[in-house]
Amino acid sequence: TIQRSGYEEGHIFNNHYWQRVYREMLQIGLMFADTNETAKEMLEYCYELWTARAPASGFNRDGEWQNGHGYFNANVKTLWYVPDLLSYLTGTDFLQHPFYKNLGKALVYAWPPSSMSAGFGDGNEVPATPPRQRVALADYIARETSDPYAIWYCNENKNATDDFDMRLYRIGKSNKTYVVNQPLPADAPKAVWFKDLGEMVAHSNLPQHQENLFLSFRSSPFGSGSHTLSDQNSFNLHFRGIPVYRSTGYYLHFSDAHNLMSYRHTRAHNTLLIDGIGQPFSTKGYGKVVRMLGGQHISYCLGDASNAYSGISEYPMWIENFRNAKIGQSAENGFGETPLKKYRRHLFLLHPDIVVVYDELEAEKPVCWEWLLHSPVEFRVDEKENKLTTTYPEKKFSSVAQLFSHSSCSITQTNEFVVAPDPKKFRKGRTYPNQWHMTASFEKSSANRILTIIRIQPDGTTVPQLMRDGNDFRVGDWEITAELDTAKQADILIRNVENGALFSFGNQNLQIEGRSYQREQGSSLLYDEMDGQWTVREMQDREPQPTGATPEM
Repeated sequence: TIQRSGYEEGHIFNNHYWQRVYREMLQIGLMFADTNETAKEMLEYCYELWTARAPASGFNRDGEWQNGHGYFNANVKTLWYVPDLLSYLTGTDFLQHPFYKNLGKALVYAWPPSSMSAGFGDGNEVPATPPRQRVALADYIARETSDPYAIWYCNENKNATDDFDMRLYRIGKSNKTYVVNQPLPADAPKAVWFKDLGEMVAHSNLPQHQENLFLSFRSSPFGSGSHTLSDQNSFNLHFRGIPVYRSTGYYLHFSDAHNLMSYRHTRAHNTLLIDGIGQPFSTKGYGKVVRMLGGQHISYCLGDASNAYSGISEYPMWIENFRNAKIGQSAENGFGETPLKKYRRHLFLLHPDIVVVYDELEAEKPVCWEWLLHSPVEFRVDEKENKLTTTYPEKKFSSVAQLFSHSSCSITQTNEFVVAPDPKKFRKGRTYPNQWHMTASFEKSSANRILTIIRIQPDGTTVPQLMRDGNDFRVGDWEITAELDTAKQADILIRNVENGALFSFGNQNLQIEGRSYQREQGSSLLYDEMDGQWTVREMQDREPQPTGATPEM
């Protein structure tokens, strides 16, 4: 039942209603509308609600799900059934909604074939490859719209027919087919920005799964509520389909102690803690992706999580969940107010195998900045050089991450959770190994800059040597200059000496191919091959569309 007038119309997250109740209300209304006034009203209400708030909250046009990749599957039946029914009844193509226009590409980029997902939201850690429901939805989009990304996805995954929910649809629409073995579109970009969700995903070699480096980033205006996690400005990195660095913990219960402290909590993700404190479980703990530029050689985004560390959760459901788990939202448990003023994270994939992270950090008073990185395997730590090496024998590669700052740091790691998962909740046929959690704790300061350079090394190859001279770094064909002095304006310049690709964030004007380029102050600028041509694109912050206020429960 609907709790009160206006509740569904104004609520950002009410998953079970959309996953099932809404669809059943629509069906009942349609069956009895000609003989029952209440049913007629239900039908009218469902139609108006869908056109106002569906298919994904009314604030999401991206084709991905604001609650993450694990719970996308629970929405699939509504996502195909309702537009199909309404299109038939009205003669209007409901798949013209921007969400559906972007759906094929989103399915591909956020959860590519032969790989784990981008890694956001409850239950994102399973399964290890795209599930049947997701591929069946791609099959629907491929049949109905001939979307080339959806077609490629179905051909690569080949498990749409395992899905039983859409079996009758496929039988009834057997006349609608698509090309077998159709390749990925030739103009498929290296990276995609989900502007409404606040996510960016980048791939080095999407068609060749076995060599693809997959970088994903989240800083979302939807914040942390429902099935989303407190992971603003976090990133995940996969190579050859498996995690290199990824959020940790196991989704065994929506709100038990492990979930609250070692899965949903910010400490479980590749982002920051401020004096040991993370982000609240609240839509007020939001972030935003304010810039994104992408070409053939450089993929870039800028996330702003300055508002994400906003105290404790005020949401009644979470207050009750903490009470039931006998856990307080205290500083000792990693919850509370922080003096954070600025947390802006610049993230780059330098194709094909280098990732760069540049963090701008400011607070109203000195704090301990705790930079987090999580791995399925143990880190080999070189404390003198702040270098972290991990080795993945299953997929035959290693990764080397190195941190640079004017502030000194101490590096610790553990393979224990703050609260371990309850073995009584383990599911048959699955394993739950411990994971490794690295913390680089930087000395207390009111401002910091942290540059991180990550190199992927397939077995049998030599990892590019990283050389440093002050703020200048050289790794392979890439030159990186990053301002680490917090008394000066933030600035990072990246240039490929072989092909000429260039990125600049800051105020300095540039010489590009022998010509002077006058830039806007504080902009992000990319010179790269885009849409088949070498060109310059420049960007200032773009604010996401507001998602509105969530009514109090």
